[in-house]
Amino acid sequence: MQTNFEEKSATMLMINKTAFLTVAALLSAAPPVSAQEPNAPQSLNIPASQIKWIDLGGPQLGTVWGDSAKGAHGSFLRLPKGFVSPAHHHTGDYYGVIVEGSVTNAEAEQREVVLGPGSYYVQKGKAEHVTKCVGDTDCLIYISQSKAFDFIPSAK
Repeated sequence: MQTNFEEKSATMLMINKTAFLTVAALLSAAPPVSAQEPNAPQSLNIPASQIKWIDLGGPQLGTVWGDSAKGAHGSFLRLPKGFVSPAHHHTGDYYGVIVEGSVTNAEAEQREVVLGPGSYYVQKGKAEHVTKCVGDTDCLIYISQSKAFDFIPSAK
């Protein structure tokens, strides 16, 4: 016999899976389009299969709006299972949401917190940190940033 907590947990898991599959199905049915600014005059749909990925030497960046090389953008960052970045920083702040996998993103004096799908974090610009993809699967993070994407290794 299941407890009330177990029943609620099973129901929430089913709702989360259903919502994810619904979003994935809707995205995969959309026609191909190019990345554009979020304030464009028309709606935008980009199927996951049509995201253009840039290899960053292990991690990959797939920009879905804006221009990650020049300024504001929204991009997916794919990290291979077991990835551990060197200590580094970025010029601007960015905001991240974990889509798949388990990620830690901690500055030197911070405790590592494992973030799973649906988790949110903010990385302040110019703050050195290490990002890890922990667990048994690759990681996918959606990031939004008002500056160009950069990766500046620590001088230490």
